[in-house]
Amino acid sequence: KTAQFFSFGTNDLTQTTMGMSRDDSGSFLPNYTELDIIDANPFASVDQSGVGQLMELAVKKGKSSRRGIKLGICGEHG
Repeated sequence: KTAQFFSFGTNDLTQTTMGMSRDDSGSFLPNYTELDIIDANPFASVDQSGVGQLMELAVKKGKSSRRGIKLGICGEHG
C-alpha cells in the first residue's frame, strides 16, 4: 500500500524463477533445448507462462492496492 512504483528486473526475475544463472546457462542450455527440457533460451525473451505470470500477478496486486502505481521494466531481454 505504500509502494509508489514497481520496476521489474527481467534478468534477475528470470534467474530466480528458473533457478539458473544466465552467466552459467551457456554450458547446459543448448542441451536442455535439444532434449526438449526447455523450449527456448529464457534469457532471450520473457517466459510468458512462468516469469510473465509472476509479473502479471504483481501488477494486479499492485494496482488493487494503489490504483495509480507506476510500473517499469528493465533488463537485457531480447
